Amino acid sequence: MTEFLSERTTVNASPETVYQFLGNFNNFEHLMPPQIKNWKSDEDHCSFTIEGLATLSMRIASKKENKSVFIVADGKNPIDYTLDCFISPVANDQSEVEIVFRAELNPFVRSVASQPLQNFVNMLAQKLQEHFA
Repeated sequence: MTEFLSERTTVNASPETVYQFLGNFNNFEHLMPPQIKNWKSDEDHCSFTIEGLATLSMRIASKKENKSVFIVADGKNPIDYTLDCFISPVANDQSEVEIVFRAELNPFVRSVASQPLQNFVNMLAQKLQEHFA
């Protein structure tokens, strides 16, 4: 299993607010890069196309109130992966967020996809920070 950790990012919102935002896929579209097309979501599921690459589906597997949201691949996906969001309190109305993407990648795919996947988790954390700026 290959793991990609975002930079720890301070978000100007309480852990409860961040948890509620990340615990609903209808909010995730605001965090996605422009290469994401055909976004479809409800509270617990989403699917989208990475322009020129693949269509992915995800679902929220579990949540720990105001602490974490665990997301898993759902349905037909080219790779098996998880996306975990960890939320920690920092101060009044501030949280620290770390996003972890784990995937089963063969050595060839790992060599090609490592940098884009690392950029992806960092971008999610950055866009979350911008959303609550």
